[in-house]
Amino acid sequence: MIRQAKYQDAESIQNLLRIFSETGKVLFRSLDDITENILSFLIYEKNNDIAGVYSLKTGWGRFVELRSLVVDPQYSNQGIGTKMVEESIKNALSTDCDTLFVLTYAVSMFARLGFRVVDKEKLPHKVWNDCNACLHQENCDETAMVISLVSMRKSSGAQILSDSAIRVV
Repeated sequence: MIRQAKYQDAESIQNLLRIFSETGKVLFRSLDDITENILSFLIYEKNNDIAGVYSLKTGWGRFVELRSLVVDPQYSNQGIGTKMVEESIKNALSTDCDTLFVLTYAVSMFARLGFRVVDKEKLPHKVWNDCNACLHQENCDETAMVISLVSMRKSSGAQILSDSAIRVV
């Protein structure tokens, strides 16, 4: 089940993100940052555990970013990442943004879900402010990928996808 994060989830979110931030797979997020932005986080809950988390961030003009997407290693290979990406698309469709983007190492999963690779230079320059905290800032090896929300809204399936809007900040 995917649900809106609550303030009491902040420490668990940080602990899960820390597993991946220590190896540079996602950016480290301080507890204050997570708490301050708790409404942008969504939780995948399984067996009363936080099995996964992701965040959506607007503020990049017509772009919305899918970030901090991680699955607890004990729940890997169960389709949780795919379900969270699908839900993030639904959430992004409820914004007034035109494009959902991600910087990722999971290129094949995102491609399977309709994202396409783009040159990082096509993303808003504000995005790169976060790179200051990245272990790979001098030699970025993530792949930039996008999916058109405009195209999805035009397709008949978008009506089905957009029915479960969760607040994106």
